[in-house]
Amino acid sequence: MPPLFNKRYLKMKKYLIIILILLLLCSCSLQAKDELSPSGEGSSTEEILELQPGPPGVVFPPTETPPSPTIAPEPTPEPEPEPEPEPTQEELEMLYIEALIDSMSIEEQVAQMFILNLGNRHTGPSEDLEEFISESGAGGYILFGGNITTVEGTKTLIDAVNAYSAIAPFICIDEEGGIVSRLYSSKLPGYAAQPSARDIGKRGETQEAYDVGETIGAALSSIGVNVDFAPVADVLTNSRNSVIGSRSYGSDPIAVGDMAAAFQAGLHSQGIMSAPKHFPGHGNTASDTHQGQAIVASDAEHLASVEYVPFARLIDEGAQFIMTGHLQVPSVEPDNLPATFSRYLLTDILRGELGFDGIIVTDSMAMGAIIQEYSAEEAAVMAIQAGVDMILIPENYNKAASGIIQAVDDGMITTQRIRESLLRIMLTKLKAKGTTITIDN
Repeated sequence: MPPLFNKRYLKMKKYLIIILILLLLCSCSLQAKDELSPSGEGSSTEEILELQPGPPGVVFPPTETPPSPTIAPEPTPEPEPEPEPEPTQEELEMLYIEALIDSMSIEEQVAQMFILNLGNRHTGPSEDLEEFISESGAGGYILFGGNITTVEGTKTLIDAVNAYSAIAPFICIDEEGGIVSRLYSSKLPGYAAQPSARDIGKRGETQEAYDVGETIGAALSSIGVNVDFAPVADVLTNSRNSVIGSRSYGSDPIAVGDMAAAFQAGLHSQGIMSAPKHFPGHGNTASDTHQGQAIVASDAEHLASVEYVPFARLIDEGAQFIMTGHLQVPSVEPDNLPATFSRYLLTDILRGELGFDGIIVTDSMAMGAIIQEYSAEEAAVMAIQAGVDMILIPENYNKAASGIIQAVDDGMITTQRIRESLLRIMLTKLKAKGTTITIDN
């Protein structure tokens, strides 16, 4: 082979070796780039350079983008509390009464549950009267003929009773018209006799019944009385009944209810509180509770359809009191307890079925039907246990009040039971005075 050919051949071979080495280097560089790519699929050198800072030609591995900082949300402002609503007049009255009761001793509370006879010796202000009122502290007092002189004189007496009392008392009277009239029997100047319930009932004019109630109410208001133990709501169905007789509007329960309700409305028009009597009804008896036991000869059906009807009407039309009769009703009270001591008649029927929430007051506890069978302590305790709120003319006030206090101490009567009666009594007094209770007073 010629020498020239050999030299050229060798030189070309040298160049070929150099080219192969460069190709091998490029191949290794591309492989390294693929290994550095985060996706594992390889990226061009230009792409890496575009993503990484630094001088040209220097390759950096990719870095993760740091997370954005979390910004806590601004707290939601608390809504401003709504202002407390103003208490209603009823709520203020109840707060006032509860505070008053809480301030009283048990002796003072029990005293409010009695209505006492003023006694005929009291006809005006005196030290004797002041001592009697201050010591008794009773919830009410009842006038009889001996206390009534003139309009001005009787008003002065009652003003003194109010002034001597720590808590304004009820000033009560029996003024029915007809044969039961303290005003007429005492010859109160300017007061004329009013017709009996029987005569009004026979004529059948409710306007007349209203007018009589209004006339009586005006006279009572003028002397300072605020409670009348009337009207008579007894339905006269027993021909042998003499104690009620002309005091009843008649034998038809609806008509009796109409007349009694009209009379009551007349009283109310003059600011006089009413006390329909004698629950559960004295019309179907042949005896007089003033003298001894009196039995109501009515079964449960007759009581519901006759005796209770006028009382239900009077309750619906705003009677503030209901007076109990010391009547035995064996058809519904097999223990022969007088109605005044019957929880069934006073709590289940009068409060429950008839819906009465006013003051339950007894007839006089000095009547034969009571004192012949029970001591003053027993009678007072049994009446309160049955549901009575106020006891009228106990045979012995000190013994009766002490009996109730002892029953509270012994757990026979709860303090809550006493409180229930006090709430009724105080609320009725507050409304009768027309006092408006405010937050300030």
